[in-house]
Amino acid sequence: MSSHDASGQMQPAGGEAVTLAAGEPELADTIRLARALCGSAFALIHRPGAPPAGIVPPGLSPGDAAALGRLAGTTPGVVPDLARDARTAGLPAVAGPPSLRFYAGIALAGPDGEPLGALCVLDPEARPAGLTAREAEGLAALAAQAARELTLARALAEARADRDDLRSITEAAPALIAALDRDEICRFANGNFARWFGLAPGEAVGRPLRAIIGEAAHAVRRPLLARAFAGETVTFESPHPGGDGRHALVRYVPHRGPDGAVLDLHLLGVDITAETDARAALADNALKFRAIAESMPQMVWSTLPDGYHDYYNPRWYEFTGMPEGSTDGEGWNAIFHPAEQPEAWRRWRHSLATGEPYEIEYRLRRHDGVYRWVLGRAVPIRDPRTGAIERWFGTCTDIDDQVRARETLARGREALEAQVAERTAALAEANARLTAEIEERARIEEALRQSQKMEAVGQLTGGIAHDFNNLLTGIVGSLDLMQTRINEGRTQNLTRYAGLAMASAQRAAALTHRLLAFARRQPLEARAVDANRLVSAMDELLRRTLGERVQLEIVVAGGLWLTLCDPNQLENAILNLAINARDAMPEGGRLTIETANAHLDDAYVASEIGVRAGQYVCVCVSDTGAGMPPDVIARAFDPFFTTKPIGQGTGLGLSMIYGFAKQSDGHVRIYSEIGTGTTVKLYLPRHLGRAADEPAPARGLAVPRAEHGETVLVVEDDATVRALISETLTDLGYRVIEAPDGRTGLRLLEAPGRIDLVVSDVGLPGLNGRRMVDEALAARPGLRVLFITGYAENAAFGNGHLAPGMRMITKPFAIEAFAAKVRAMIEPIPD
Repeated sequence: MSSHDASGQMQPAGGEAVTLAAGEPELADTIRLARALCGSAFALIHRPGAPPAGIVPPGLSPGDAAALGRLAGTTPGVVPDLARDARTAGLPAVAGPPSLRFYAGIALAGPDGEPLGALCVLDPEARPAGLTAREAEGLAALAAQAARELTLARALAEARADRDDLRSITEAAPALIAALDRDEICRFANGNFARWFGLAPGEAVGRPLRAIIGEAAHAVRRPLLARAFAGETVTFESPHPGGDGRHALVRYVPHRGPDGAVLDLHLLGVDITAETDARAALADNALKFRAIAESMPQMVWSTLPDGYHDYYNPRWYEFTGMPEGSTDGEGWNAIFHPAEQPEAWRRWRHSLATGEPYEIEYRLRRHDGVYRWVLGRAVPIRDPRTGAIERWFGTCTDIDDQVRARETLARGREALEAQVAERTAALAEANARLTAEIEERARIEEALRQSQKMEAVGQLTGGIAHDFNNLLTGIVGSLDLMQTRINEGRTQNLTRYAGLAMASAQRAAALTHRLLAFARRQPLEARAVDANRLVSAMDELLRRTLGERVQLEIVVAGGLWLTLCDPNQLENAILNLAINARDAMPEGGRLTIETANAHLDDAYVASEIGVRAGQYVCVCVSDTGAGMPPDVIARAFDPFFTTKPIGQGTGLGLSMIYGFAKQSDGHVRIYSEIGTGTTVKLYLPRHLGRAADEPAPARGLAVPRAEHGETVLVVEDDATVRALISETLTDLGYRVIEAPDGRTGLRLLEAPGRIDLVVSDVGLPGLNGRRMVDEALAARPGLRVLFITGYAENAAFGNGHLAPGMRMITKPFAIEAFAAKVRAMIEPIPD
């Protein structure tokens, strides 16, 4: 027998504590009641293929549990002493620990008699008297209760599985599925239904339909819902309440209870946006076809793939006088001339069988009873994917006059030929007149384009000539005075005149750079640029330039991307825009410079020539000045166009910015209104690399000279420039080798001998400088090259694609800068 310890926990006969084993938690109370009812140490339920569950003897193996379970019957099976029963005496649980002796068990059966397992009680002490009648009756009742609980648990598990399967099916279905109770509260919604209204499934459940679809949509559906709750299955098409162009085919299906009353509604919807669009397109095509067919002078008809006639245009009914619809199908046979019917039908059936075009001449009876010759033609329309014939379209053209003409031709060919010749001549004359008019129009348009082009060229050349004449006056005048003073032996003011000539020459160089910027041919040294850092560094310069009347505000964006451009040209562009803004605010105002990340999409670039969609860094310069009218905005980027008084602007500032942006694969746009101000947005493409290091500041050292007798090869086709470069390098102590073109330079590079540096023009005749170097690298892989250029014809020198060991310097250049660059390339100065 068993006992209880101080904590109330059941103890087996030996005093060892026993706890409820895992498994079948819903049967825990039944197992405890069986143990208490029979006063046993252990109670358990054994199910085939599963470990025993309940208050299980320690060490009881699944095999022993199965053997004991097989002793159970439909009535309690009792073994007073397991050790004395031949069926159980040899079991390990009887012969050894836990030394079980008493057993009583009853089988658990399902509703259909299916065996579910056995409820057993066990004890380490034998019971010669077995169970009392009350204990046997109670154990049978508990077994029946356990069977019911197992059956219910299995049904619940199957219901959960069915529910999960149903959820999987509804989620996989390409439809909107929901359930509404009588109060129109959503009790179920699959993912498609929830996403249609921008909700998660859990957010839709529990909400009224009115809150999900909105008041307006609910007002439309209210009578449909009333019909559905009254028991009618309701189907309708509905646009999305959000007005996003989507459509659904919706069905309200009543769900009835056992008494036939409607309990709730099942809502099913299918997204038919594609079908709706297709129907609209089909209807539009049908409308267009009908409009075209009804406007044609010929009789137009169509048939199904099997040849059934289902459409005729008004010309057919006007010609035949038949009531509308009376010639559908084979009814049209009645108006054929009997003599042509057999051949017409033969050819038509042949075309239907083979898909070949149908063509035949036959006579049709006109509304006045006269038979007239017509030309019947038909072609099949095929499915582009399968090639199957979808429909036949045909025409009947009244050719009675032509047939009569053929008959007349047979009787009088010459007269007919004369008529044909006359008509042909008239057509030829008309065609000649038309050709002449077309040629004259083309000539006038070409002359207009040439005139516009010459006007633009004239404006450009006039502006260039005006500015260069001013600059040449300063240069030539200063040189004339210097020559006069030298001839007279007076040298007092030569330095001043040289300075004036140099100033004019530098202004000419600046003008040339602006022209190249406008033409997108300036040499650019592109680097990865942090626009935030560049704009912030210009703060002091901009404030000095703008003066006290203009309030400057710089707004930099967080997380700004890098861009790839020439930082010096970007600074010049921002400075030019700031100066323009200052001049537009003579009484003062506010200038704002902002940076931002921007994305130009396909819709935007569709209206902009030469702009690619993608990610850009935007530098925006806005002022509160006078603004510009539309006609000035349209010409703002034109070279030499300016609204400033004569002498106060060259008209190249904005054109230079435009050229710089385009050459950098960017974009620039002006927004302005009179009296409101102007905003200029400069877009430069995003760069995904790392930011470039800031250039080291100039050290202010003297012009560096050659130190070890280095040799420099100078390749330049201009004799004057070549002589100046060679003389400069010779004065600095370098050994100089000259070459007038790329071929000569390549031969010198391929020959043996010391060459520490190549100084080469890019635009050499024949073999250009870059190609010369590329071919020479095979013989001299470590070659260092300083390219000289004033015109970025090759994009490789405008976008930072120079190879290691190569640098570039732009014409014109100062001798000191040139000498420093040569020295830095031959023997880099340590940081």
